[in-house]
Amino acid sequence: MEWVDRLVAVTGWSAEPGDPDWSGTESALGTPLPADFKELRRRFAPWGAFSDHVLVLAAQGDTESVLSNHESLLRSVRGNPENRRVFEPFGVLGVDAEHKGSGLVQWGYSFIEEECFWLADASQEPSSWPVVARVDPLEPFQRFDMTASEFVYRVLTEEHFSPFSVAATVGTPYYRSF
Repeated sequence: MEWVDRLVAVTGWSAEPGDPDWSGTESALGTPLPADFKELRRRFAPWGAFSDHVLVLAAQGDTESVLSNHESLLRSVRGNPENRRVFEPFGVLGVDAEHKGSGLVQWGYSFIEEECFWLADASQEPSSWPVVARVDPLEPFQRFDMTASEFVYRVLTEEHFSPFSVAATVGTPYYRSF
């Protein structure tokens, strides 16, 4: 979990790791989640934000969890089929028969409407799932062949990780729990 270790080091985070239970989320989604992401949430156990910018969804909870967020996306898309266009060309995992085993699963967002998803595929090893992100819900997705923790690290530390970087404006990265 090299990128998780890098995030711990760069933020100076030293709280005790948690023990989140992903079984309900993984069962409902029909696929395991990437181990790197689960380690990120274990190490940064209390829910919070990186540099008051990037929020990473939790394992459990009525709000701000991977599962509650996914269920909300499914309701939105199923309730109004026009909403499907917002998630093109990928679709939302489990929204219909075509996306039973593949599609988007959101794992994080920013306070300025940036959205972070995996392009999940239940037939593939979850560690191979790319990150797809966008700066605005109406903008096209950008694909990143990296883990969620590497994406967060680059947002916090690399000024040229455009358009997602906050490195030039935040200074020293940190994690604040809520």
